[in-house]
Amino acid sequence: MKKEDLNTIEITLEDIGLIMGDRFSFFPEILDSCFCANCEKHQTSITNYKAYLNNLQDITLEGHCVKCGHPVGRNIETGENKESVETAKHIRHIKKSKFR
Repeated sequence: MKKEDLNTIEITLEDIGLIMGDRFSFFPEILDSCFCANCEKHQTSITNYKAYLNNLQDITLEGHCVKCGHPVGRNIETGENKESVETAKHIRHIKKSKFR
């Protein structure tokens, strides 16, 4: 993430589970359906990722291709679900309060 993007915060796997709710059961499939521009067969899995919550309350994963090690990313749109948005806002508030 760009350091100048002050509205983006790093989150944990537990945070992702809280934000996604019941949809968290699909998280392994999300990890296994990434695009790698470097690989001949572009579909890959993301590994060694960090997770971020952006200003739209969506989750961004930044990591590496499990096949070639090239940087890859994945976005999980949570902003369309009211409950997910409220949970994400709450997590953002708690995390920002810890660093004040």
